[in-house]
This record gives sequence, structure tokens and C-alpha cells, in this order.
Amino acid sequence: MSTFMKNEIENLLVDEVSLEIPRAILERFSTLIRESGSEDEKIAASFLANYLETWGVPYKIHKPELYLSVPKKAYLRLKSPVEKEFRVKTPSFSISTGDKALKGELVYISTGYAKGINDIFGSKVQEDVGDLTGKIVLTEGFPMPGKVQEFTQLGVSAIIFISPGQNIHEGICTPIWGAPDLDNMNDEPKIPVLAINKPDGDELKSLAGRETIEIECNTYLEKDWMECPIIDIFIEGTEQPDKYVLLHGHLDSWHEGIGDNATGDAALLEMARIFYKHRDKLKRSVRIAVWTGHSTGRYGGSTWFVDQYGLDLERNCVAQVNCDSPGCVDATSYEYMMWMSEVDQFCKDVIHDTVGLPSKGTRPLRAGDYSFNNIGITSFFMLSSSIPEELLKQKGYYPVGGCGANIEWHTEEDLMHVADLSILEKDIKIYLTAILRAANATIHPYDFVKTALELEDTIKSYQEQAGNHFDFTPALREVVLLQEDLISFYRKIVELKNLELINPQVQKANTIIEKLGRILITINFTRKGKFRHDSALNVPPLPDIAPATNFKQLQEGSHEYKVLQTHLTRGQNRVVWALQQARELLE
Repeated sequence: MSTFMKNEIENLLVDEVSLEIPRAILERFSTLIRESGSEDEKIAASFLANYLETWGVPYKIHKPELYLSVPKKAYLRLKSPVEKEFRVKTPSFSISTGDKALKGELVYISTGYAKGINDIFGSKVQEDVGDLTGKIVLTEGFPMPGKVQEFTQLGVSAIIFISPGQNIHEGICTPIWGAPDLDNMNDEPKIPVLAINKPDGDELKSLAGRETIEIECNTYLEKDWMECPIIDIFIEGTEQPDKYVLLHGHLDSWHEGIGDNATGDAALLEMARIFYKHRDKLKRSVRIAVWTGHSTGRYGGSTWFVDQYGLDLERNCVAQVNCDSPGCVDATSYEYMMWMSEVDQFCKDVIHDTVGLPSKGTRPLRAGDYSFNNIGITSFFMLSSSIPEELLKQKGYYPVGGCGANIEWHTEEDLMHVADLSILEKDIKIYLTAILRAANATIHPYDFVKTALELEDTIKSYQEQAGNHFDFTPALREVVLLQEDLISFYRKIVELKNLELINPQVQKANTIIEKLGRILITINFTRKGKFRHDSALNVPPLPDIAPATNFKQLQEGSHEYKVLQTHLTRGQNRVVWALQQARELLE
């Protein structure tokens, strides 16, 4: 049963939702190719800004230079045993060969297709692939940085990825999150990367299985620092205006990009209209950001924003909410969403109370403009509604990373037919309710007991896999004590929920809850320190001690074995220290 009761303010704002502006935005954006750094992207930003001007909504347009890699064209030619040309694409941050073709022998290496969205960003290169030095590798999947990185380390000269369907999906293959710094500037891909559709890829795979084949390829990309517009809207609350919920999504697209993310932009603007019209009903502020550099800059816009406003975000942002691919056709399920453990019940209540449907959230991937983990901000939503599993099977769809699970994602076919305005209306109402509740709750509605339980399960899992090779008793002991302290803390602050937001006791309790996030989220989602950005690779739970799963691959007593024990000792120290810091807050 929901811990919230829908009230007059919620009903007022939800009833305000209209499809007039979203429809107009979708129609205009269907005529634009919103590639970052392009004139069409500037036109799209101005189109949204004109509405804000008309409504009197306060906003800024930042114009940072973002580091982008824009694919232009690519070629692939089979040279022997026969000559044939295949249609291919190249992802952002592939090496650009220009007119100097790369030639070599094609070798097929199976790495498999993703079974679900959580696998899309995975890396599955086997250890027994043999000597691949100088070879051009053909393999399955999207051109994600993990596989590119692993194959590069094996000495291949180029990689061709077989898309899982008839379409070739656009993508980006760098592991660098946003603009590079001195620590990672040399981590860009160092080889050409291409993508081919499944029928053509299977033809090449069949040929490679029968005889030696020679191919040549060219890739053309434009890589530079490019000026891009970022819309930054700030709608002040009435009681604690410095504190804000950050709602955001990306403006740029591959091709027309209606389902990814014109629908999200339409949702953001409609919510800006409603929140500003009813700003007198907001206790805390709502900040809405529309990013660029998402697709060709690996979340370049949101990363720039964190770099510029990191100190303010650390001090004042009470939650961040991503709006990507809402309102897509057939996307009637809310059981494939993402949110952090502390907002599990909060998010389920929002969806149930708004549309009367069940929902399920999993651990957020290292994706989707989640550029805020290293600050430690409670986060919910990434993608929105999705096609139900049974219908996906009926349609024969494979996993993709947006468009409500429609396979037009990141292709030329992401057009108006991908949007469903009736579903978009429901999704807007869900986002609106969630933002309003987070902004107006007297006490932040985040239950870190659930986070501590998640951490305990993670530590127990690592202990089970480490066996007698390492002892995680100190971390387990500390996380159990933290749970007890958290239960006591939440029991004490129940009575504060009926007080005013500006009450000193309320503010103290909320400060503690915010600081719990700053500690526990960073230890659970990041490897690097505050205000740094982890790579765009999967980050396992409690990454400092995640290598405990590797003992089975090592010989006991070997150099590597002892190095792993040393690594885990240091990692456990960091985990225990963080848990102790959290407990000290609660004293």
C-alpha cells in the first residue's frame, strides 16, 4: 500500500497535462536531424526556448564546447575470394581511416548477442580466442566500449559488429565518459570499428567459416570540440528554493530520433510549463536540463554540467531524474525500469498511484546521462515505459537501449510512428507526480535501510565466491550495525513529517539523509573519487571489492592471487570506512 496519499496539489498538476505542446514538438522535431554541433540541433533548442520565453519560464542556454565524434560514412569491401561491397556504419570515436583503406584477413569470433538490456553494455570476449594480431574481427552485438577495448588489447586491427537485426544501429564505442582529462585522454579507441546488419554479417560469418577471406574498410568521422546548446531551467520553490530536484533528458538524436528522445523533450517542456504555472505549489525548486552531446559525446552535456556545477549539485541537489524514451508505441509496462534501492518503494508508489500498474526497478546501468553517481545523488528512472515481455517475444524483438524497447532505436526508422501520445501522457503524469513528491516531501522519501540491505547481500555474495580466500567479516559486521542505526533513525524522524520544511529538526534530518546518499551511493556505484567520472563500462555493486569473484581463476599462492588479496584488503578498508562514516552521521 502506498505511503503517500494523492492530494489536491497532485491532482491539480496531473490534470493540467495537455498533449498540445508535446504534439507540436514531435511534429517540429520530425523535420530535424538533431546531431550534436549541427544547425538542426540549434534550431531544436531555439524552438523549445521560444515556448519558455512565451510562458516566462526562467532559463539559460549554456553554450559549452563539447568533445564530439560525429560519424560521416564508412565502407566495407570483400576482396577475396570474390569482390563485393557491404553496407556498414561506423560508431562515434572509431578511428577515422579517411581514404587510406585498412586491409586484412577477416576472422569470426563469437561473443553472442545481449539477452537483455543489462547485457547490452557487457563484455564477453573469451580467453581462448587464439592469436588475433593484425586480424579484422567479426563478432556479434552493438559496438560497445568493453568489447572494443578487449579486442584491441588482443592486437586486432579492426572490429566489425553484427547488429542483431535488419537495421544497423548507430552507437558510440569510447569508454571515456564525457570530455577526457589527463587520466583518461589516451583511452580513446585506437582501431577502426564498424557495424553491419545481421543478414550481411551472417554472410560474412559463413564465408569466414569456410575459407580465408580478405577485406578492406574505410571509416570517416569528424572529431573536434564543438559548441552545443544546453537548456537550463530553474523553477524556484517557495520554502527551500536553494534545494532542487534535477529532471533531465537529451535533445540530440540519431536521425529524427522521435522515440529517442523527442518524446522525452516533449515531456520535459510540458512539465516545465506545468511546474512554472503552479510554482506556488512547490516547496523545493525544480531544475530541468536539456542536454546535448549525449549520443556523439558519451553524455558530454551532462558531464560538462556536473563539472561546472558539481559543488552546487553536491550541496543542493536532492535527487536526479532521467527522462529518456517515454511515450513509445506498445510501451505499456513499467516493470523494466531503473532506480536506486532507497527509492524502490517511492517509485512503485508513484507509478501505482498515477496509472494503477505494478512496476519494478533494477540497479541503474552505467548509462543514460547518470553523470551524478560520483557526487552521490539519489537517482531514479532512466528509460521509461517499455513493451511487455510477452509482446516482445511475439514481435521477435531483440534488446535495445531505448524507444520503449522498439527496435527502431538508433536507426533511420525512429520516426513519428514510434511515438504514442496516449502512452506519453501517462508517462508525463508519472514523472510529474514523482518530481512533485520529491520536491514537496517534508522528509526526503528515501529509505536507506533498503540500500544497506542491498550492500549486505552484495558483501555476502562476494564472500560466498571468495570462499576461504578472503574474509569480509569486518564489512558484514559494519553493514549490519548500519542497518540497526538506520532503523532507529527512521523511527525517530517519523514524527517530523508533520512539521514545516523550514523546521530546524526537519532540515537536520534531511541533511543527514542527503549525506547518507553522498557516502553510500559513491561507494556502491563508483570507483573514482568525488567530482571524477568513471568509465562508460559496467560498474558492479561495491566495485572496490567486486574482484572477489576472480579467485576461482587464480592459483592459490601465486603472485596474482596475493595481488588480489591486497586489492581486496584495500577495497574492504574503503567500504568499512564509508559504512562507519554513515553510522557517525546517525549518532
